[in-house]
Amino acid sequence: MELKVKESVYEPMEDSHMMQREIEIRAKGKKVLDIGTGSGIQAITAALAGAKEVWAADVNPIAVRCAQSNAEANNCDINFVESDLFTYVPKKKFDLIVFNPPYLPSDGIHEDLRWSGGLEGIEVILDFLSQVKPFLARDGAILFIYSSYANPDRLAKMMKRFGFKLEVVSQKHIFFEDIFVGLATIG
Repeated sequence: MELKVKESVYEPMEDSHMMQREIEIRAKGKKVLDIGTGSGIQAITAALAGAKEVWAADVNPIAVRCAQSNAEANNCDINFVESDLFTYVPKKKFDLIVFNPPYLPSDGIHEDLRWSGGLEGIEVILDFLSQVKPFLARDGAILFIYSSYANPDRLAKMMKRFGFKLEVVSQKHIFFEDIFVGLATIG
């Protein structure tokens, strides 16, 4: 896969590659939505893995252009939209929704959309979870990244409150934290 990243776009790192492996397993024949696409790595992975239809969204217009360029370089047919989470995503049902959110706690002053997940590091994820259900197919699933450095206990409680079951499908210790790929389903 060929990827080029612009300065204000999250450069794929170990968390991105963990997610990528999970998408390769699950995307074939599915309608996939990549929220917070950044460089487009997850949307491109889904397309290359044989997804039936792929949409990708990002709040950062530079990221959307970067991801479009990367999709073209990899000969992938992906629909792109500039959107803050689901605001401008078409009202469709997706079999797989992927989200590599900003998930680190911030101090409220030095916030960078590429990594700042709010004061506890889960606020962006909770906002996503509060909006995702109308876009998720009946038997659909969500893949997302979260960190032990944030507040995983509160995240697990809130997921139950939103009506989701959470399964950790991948985990890796990196530097000062454990990174998790969570698989969420309704139930």
